[in-house]
Amino acid sequence: MANRSSSNKFDTLLTKLGTGKWNFLIFFTFSYWNMHLASNTLSGAFVAPAVGHTCRPPAHGYTLATTTFTAQGQNNTSEDHCHYLVNSTLNGGFDEVPCDAWTYDNTTYTTTLTSQFNLVCSSEYLRATYQSLYMFGTLFGAPINGILADRFGRKTTLTLGVLLFFSLAVASCWLSTLASVLAFRFILGLLHPVVLQTGYILALEVCEPRHRSVLGIVISCPWALGTMAWGGMAYLIRDWRWLQLAVNIPGLFLFPALWFLDESPRWLIVNGHFERAKEVMERAAKWNKKTLPPQEELEHLMVAIQREARVGQRAPKENRQEDRDRSGYRKKAWNVMLRLFILFRTPRLRLVTLVLSLQFFLVALIFYGMSLNAVNYSADPFLYMTLSGLVEVPAYTLTAPIIARLGRKRPTIAFYTISGVVIVAVAFIPPGHRWVVMALALTGRMCISAAFQLLYLYSVELLPTEVRLQALGFNTIASRLGSMISPFVTELLGPVYPSAPSLVFGIGAFAAALLTLPLWETLGHMLPDTITDLEEGRCRPLSAREAEDEDEETEMAKLRA
Repeated sequence: MANRSSSNKFDTLLTKLGTGKWNFLIFFTFSYWNMHLASNTLSGAFVAPAVGHTCRPPAHGYTLATTTFTAQGQNNTSEDHCHYLVNSTLNGGFDEVPCDAWTYDNTTYTTTLTSQFNLVCSSEYLRATYQSLYMFGTLFGAPINGILADRFGRKTTLTLGVLLFFSLAVASCWLSTLASVLAFRFILGLLHPVVLQTGYILALEVCEPRHRSVLGIVISCPWALGTMAWGGMAYLIRDWRWLQLAVNIPGLFLFPALWFLDESPRWLIVNGHFERAKEVMERAAKWNKKTLPPQEELEHLMVAIQREARVGQRAPKENRQEDRDRSGYRKKAWNVMLRLFILFRTPRLRLVTLVLSLQFFLVALIFYGMSLNAVNYSADPFLYMTLSGLVEVPAYTLTAPIIARLGRKRPTIAFYTISGVVIVAVAFIPPGHRWVVMALALTGRMCISAAFQLLYLYSVELLPTEVRLQALGFNTIASRLGSMISPFVTELLGPVYPSAPSLVFGIGAFAAALLTLPLWETLGHMLPDTITDLEEGRCRPLSAREAEDEDEETEMAKLRA
């Protein structure tokens, strides 16, 4: 594996430092922020929800328009809340005029973006846009995160990202125009992966190897707790401005922890900051009540770690320089194009790339769609959101022992299939059985959450090291596209055809299950290093020591994606 030797050397240091107060401060800080992000990510459910509205004509004497539709063989008439009728001077009849003012039902919500900025009728798509812009921002924020974290360090990037995110989230409560609200929404999405992924990197880089796999699973649980808290806060506060302020103000409690956080010693060593690295490790040893190796041994170890890490970084740079020197920028541009298509170069790699990218797209579409479709899945959207977070806890925690015993492929297919069955069933439940609908929807939500968690692990184990990060980046883009589309399925398609979102999500889950069939089991086998290993199936069973190393490689590849 790339840089495996340097990783093992640093893991020796981590083992000597042990796990104590120093590590728990970093774990707690990241977990608290992870919990805090849930309400901002899913804010569209309560900040810009669908709200009952009635057209308010400009003066008395006007007539509301009506819409005729056929249901169960009978013609039915309902009020058209988007138009009103005026007398026509040309034909003596009536002309239909678009409404420009509405009276809103404030039974469930006091004030929302929907009612404040009239996001109904022809402007209804802006409710979905509000949610989608956040996901659109994460699409650009992911690569920015990698650049900043590698250039300026984990702590610096995390601290600045948290401060910016908190400031913008609080400031958005006082914005007076829809354009500014949407602009801030995009910027918050841009900062989302910067703080989330950098915190994840820092947490895993200071974690003892023997705890790393467990941490990679458990550290997702605060998101579920944040989702539960989001539903409870929205129930208590029905005004969107005060609600946004209430869920973001607790971020202030994170600031003292940021002050006491240390930089990742792994990053400091690789970048040659040996004195700072020694100070950090000495403080860690003091907090954890451990003893570091002698100074001379520690210095030799840091030099060796840096040297081996640099060897892995130097080769690609030398190759790029050689391309420029030998054939100029034209050949360099051609090589860049070739690297874009390397994921489709060989049959097995092409299969894995296409299957995983489609699965990431579908799972993100279903996961976020199920989170945002509270109106159709429950008479009480606040209860639905709270229970959605609750069912994620077993989805994140019980997945680990299941896949350790049964492997990756069969549980993946099972989670997709169960999710598809129960979500499609929702579309055929007769009106008046809202509790049955909610129970089925929550079961589907739990299964798709487990599938999402498992998909990251499975993809890391299927992809060869040679192109793993590039492929995971491609899959992340597919995931972001799915999450961007999901609000439009729930907010635009749902009101017209209430059963349509459930059919889309359920059929998508079945499609994901079918896509898994051509893949192979990876439990207990080495990760493929090269494309040739993948094509020839040269992935022998792991020894106990190799299995521990592969767990580390899996977690590190996940966080880099």
